[in-house]
Amino acid sequence: MIKSDLILTRILAVKSTFQNPDSFDVERIKLLAELVIESFRKGNKLIFVGNGGSAAEAIHLAAEFTGKCVVDHEPLPAISLNESQSSITAIANDYGVDQMFSRPAKALINKGDVLIAMSTSGKSKNIVNTLEVAKSKGADVILWMGGFDVEYPGIDIWRVPSISTPRIQEIHLVWGHVLAEVVELTWLEVSEK
Repeated sequence: MIKSDLILTRILAVKSTFQNPDSFDVERIKLLAELVIESFRKGNKLIFVGNGGSAAEAIHLAAEFTGKCVVDHEPLPAISLNESQSSITAIANDYGVDQMFSRPAKALINKGDVLIAMSTSGKSKNIVNTLEVAKSKGADVILWMGGFDVEYPGIDIWRVPSISTPRIQEIHLVWGHVLAEVVELTWLEVSEK
């Protein structure tokens, strides 16, 4: 039988991560929202990418922009590099798993785009390769990860204060939802003027 303590321990871990002031930096989210809006104004796009659960979040968050998060708006240009099963499995087969996102990045990322990559460890080679491609193409590059000691020059790294994969992904989803809400609400104000 499942012990209630097993469930309670996890619930308390969720609460602790969400209540940690280091989990949510209002000013940083504001600056990212402004960067995304400026990118849209210039005709650029927002690009997400991730592995596993983060891949599902990448697709989900891109859809918040092309669809809507909380209010109706014209579709905003956002994509996920891990959307196409055919593409990523063919690339993984022909070029290796390490290239399955960086090849689409070479084809789709332009100077002025914004890339948000999600990796709980920050060490996934296919994500690291994609960061490098995006940086070399002149995109603004952000890595959302967990509380691990990883540094990549020229990459804006956001760390969740946890090394637990579920807690990291939960915070990433909140960052993404808050970003989508703020951007679409601000975009509506800007586009109505």
